[in-house]
Amino acid sequence: MNIPVITALTAWVPQAIPLPRSTTSEPALRRANAQPGWDVWTRSWHPDYGYWREAGPQTWPDKRTDTSRPVHSGPPPADIAWAVPVATGMDLSGFATKVAISICTARAHNTRPVDVVMFCHSTPDEHVPATIAGRLRAEIGAPCFPFSLSQQHGVSPFTALRLAHDLLVAEPDVHTILIVAAEKWCPPFSRICEPGIMHGDAAAALLVERADHSKAGLLLLDVAARHVPGDIRLPTAGAPDAWALTLKSMIGLSLMRHGLQHNDIHDVVGPPGVPSLTDAVYALLRRPHASVCHQACAHLGAAEAIARLAHTLSCCSPPREHRVLLWGYGIGGFVGTALLEAHGAPAIYQPYDVRPVS
Repeated sequence: MNIPVITALTAWVPQAIPLPRSTTSEPALRRANAQPGWDVWTRSWHPDYGYWREAGPQTWPDKRTDTSRPVHSGPPPADIAWAVPVATGMDLSGFATKVAISICTARAHNTRPVDVVMFCHSTPDEHVPATIAGRLRAEIGAPCFPFSLSQQHGVSPFTALRLAHDLLVAEPDVHTILIVAAEKWCPPFSRICEPGIMHGDAAAALLVERADHSKAGLLLLDVAARHVPGDIRLPTAGAPDAWALTLKSMIGLSLMRHGLQHNDIHDVVGPPGVPSLTDAVYALLRRPHASVCHQACAHLGAAEAIARLAHTLSCCSPPREHRVLLWGYGIGGFVGTALLEAHGAPAIYQPYDVRPVS
């Protein structure tokens, strides 16, 4: 069979700390993992990045007037009290490897080796992303093919799932694909990516295998990723939201391809932060949703979708034929959806200090 099945997931979300504290803890991590070339690059890229790396919405350019407010060079003001998950004990390469190993070491010895490793990320660090993918291959120990996916923020895992689906169709010798997503935000890149949305550190991974009757997990019925051109954050008054319309269209097409109705979806798993998207999804499926989705939140970047799915499944084991709609967005105009159906519960590995995403 060519239908992919997600047989295992894991996620690691560090403890959230107040945003001003992150500006003092991260320099210590940089000193512990000093890379002279990286430091020279950050200094030349933005000599006085200072407060800009944690700049709040008050420093954002006003797109309606094409003007910018001044950028401060001091520490963030005390009234920025948001909490954000910050990893202070290791770098991006380190905890990407941690979640990959947690899945691979827990597998039975007689299972097929991993054939392909995909590393999803938005953040760079001292290691070239391709080098991180290569490290994952070395740590796994199997002669697999590694590569990286980026530039799609929270939608990278949906593109990875689409690639996994296509590889299982096109390559009969491919049976097992490991998707790893990790983010570690470092200067000079800002943790505040949109008003009300902060970047958090996290790592997550899932295992995709060719389905057979012996494998329990989530069948990947459908998956898609799209890019919406234009300025999606500030739609003209009275004009439809192209981002929300695209997301609704993707979900509708997915349901139609499988002959499903809105009441055939049992769980909806998606990120907060963009009210128009949350409203569109829940309106399409004709169900209410909590207002907490419209509050300020931390977004885990490429790790967001997998971490949120792992947390949902760890709270309640889905019954057979339980369908889950997983959706996400990426800063820059990306949206992704995946339609999953439970055929037994996938393994959820949580060997670290895993915390629910807020």
